[in-house]
Amino acid sequence: MTWALASTAIVIVGVVAALAWFERTGPDARQVALVAALAALAVAGRLAFAPLPSVKPTTDLVFLAGFAFGATPGFVVGATAALVSNMAFGQGVHTPWQMLAWGGVGVVGALLARPLGRRPHPFVLALVCGLCAWGFSAFMDLSVWTQTAPGHTLDDLLAIVARGVPFTAAHVVGSVLFALAFGRPVLVALERAERRAHVVWLAPADG
Repeated sequence: MTWALASTAIVIVGVVAALAWFERTGPDARQVALVAALAALAVAGRLAFAPLPSVKPTTDLVFLAGFAFGATPGFVVGATAALVSNMAFGQGVHTPWQMLAWGGVGVVGALLARPLGRRPHPFVLALVCGLCAWGFSAFMDLSVWTQTAPGHTLDDLLAIVARGVPFTAAHVVGSVLFALAFGRPVLVALERAERRAHVVWLAPADG
């Protein structure tokens, strides 16, 4: 089996396992609707900024989804956003890699929810979103290396990373600016929606 097939197979198994885990958790209709709505928003954000290569609010939205809803919903938002938006940008072997990368951003958001607190400082939020954008780009550079590099050497990887520096920089800067401009308001709105999605049934009072 070649590097390209083996690496992509591993990525696909990871994506399928994560989606299956979300299904196994038994999300109710309200949670599914929230995840679908946010995934649609992430797709719309990517499409809206298509004329600006690598500048997109998708990474921020996926991070905030994981931050507000948890790891599995955050992963599903990221994976779905990649799959659906690529219906416009073009499907290919890169799609499962993007699904795993953006899904991973959602998981990172969930993992950082407690350390950062429910209302992180805007500059902290922007810094974290910028790091997530860099991580996404680095993962996609790795995908290019596994798919196209003839020798899969360190020099090949460094060359791919160097060629991608302008796109990575645009992604990071765009994510930082989006987070500074909209991060806190979007997070507040998501937390409000998440609270409203949980209904607690109380037993009737005696009497």
